[in-house]
Amino acid sequence: MNPEFRRNMWLEFSLHRLIATPVVITLLLALVAAASNKDWLANLSGVSAWGFGLAVLLWGTQLVAASVSAEARERTWDTQRMSAIGPWAMTWGKLLGAPAFAWYVGLILLPVFVVCGLAKSGLPVFRLALSLMLAALMLHGAALTGSIYAARKGLQRRGASIMIFVVLLFFVVVPGMRLVDEFEKGLVWWGMAFSTVNFALASTAAFAALAVIGAYRSMCTALEIRTRPWALPGFTVFSALWINGFFQVGKANEFNGLFGVLLCAVVVSSAFCYALLLAEAGGASAWQRLRVRLRTHNTRRILEEAPLWLVAIVTGLIMGLAAMLTPTGNPNASNLLPFAAMLFVLRDAAIFQFFALAREPRRAEAAALFYLVLLYGLLPGLLHAVNADFLAHLVLPMIFTESAMGTVIMLVQAGIAIAAAWWRWKTVHAPDTE
Repeated sequence: MNPEFRRNMWLEFSLHRLIATPVVITLLLALVAAASNKDWLANLSGVSAWGFGLAVLLWGTQLVAASVSAEARERTWDTQRMSAIGPWAMTWGKLLGAPAFAWYVGLILLPVFVVCGLAKSGLPVFRLALSLMLAALMLHGAALTGSIYAARKGLQRRGASIMIFVVLLFFVVVPGMRLVDEFEKGLVWWGMAFSTVNFALASTAAFAALAVIGAYRSMCTALEIRTRPWALPGFTVFSALWINGFFQVGKANEFNGLFGVLLCAVVVSSAFCYALLLAEAGGASAWQRLRVRLRTHNTRRILEEAPLWLVAIVTGLIMGLAAMLTPTGNPNASNLLPFAAMLFVLRDAAIFQFFALAREPRRAEAAALFYLVLLYGLLPGLLHAVNADFLAHLVLPMIFTESAMGTVIMLVQAGIAIAAAWWRWKTVHAPDTE
């Protein structure tokens, strides 16, 4: 048996837990049935579904989010990293082992949901049950990825796992609950009609697989196993296709298919870039490694050691450049918009690197965020307040209404930020750079 999975099973289970858990659940369900008037089967079905969600989707996700960061806090994570356990065994050992007890509770409740739900006409209980299990796997994979990055970043406090949990709750669980509530309705995706429950099942299956792949790739990075950066661009394209499908409803004012996909890909790439700038341990060491690989023309190692935030930027810029050559399908929109938006991301990433490349980079993220608040809010607001609108637009160009001018301004700003980061790199870390 996988040693990591076995270790988690020993930690999570005891004879008392194994016996007491089903007894307590049975008593609670009996109480619900006794308190119900007529439709007690429907009440049991609903309570069981909510119980599974609370136990596996919420509590299980929190357990996975705390798995690696808790070990880093207890100073056992480095020992595990140096063990002979491979990245895949470590991934699924934590993915299934850390929330094992939550799954034990959920798998007691799920058959109750299925059996009682069958008594209610038209309720697709098997598909709903499978969707719940796949949604849990998706959340657990995302939480494990976040826990790995938190440990690498040195965020070993208990609040790190809670933060990961809250982010996943806001962006995944809440929209998913709304989707489940409307499962009887249909939806249109890429002009095709689907039942909500079938679409939710297919989507959760796809995103669960991608979440597990992401957790595995993150574990490879944590264990210093080199991988090529194909997963992030692949996920970006898939997410863009999935998101844009909801907007292709045949209206005349919607973007055409290809431009809409490229625009969504830019949005996804931007989100990944900002998240990874905060999550990855960047700085001079990463650039020194890339510098050595560039000097030896080792393309494979360049791809393997490139920071993922840089991969996200390159992906977004490629999508933005492709969008410039694609008609929008909307006369009120400019095909320069995606590329101009990526120039904002490029400038902001260069500002992050400027502070990360300081001789003693302390609180680089906080310093970068302070100046981004100035650029996006305080300084333009102050200039507008004194009627200096032209200067305000030079600081924060209006790319939605004046895309061409905004693109030029952002090219200049991005160039200045990159030049500043290069100057700091050259003077502090690589004075021999030509």
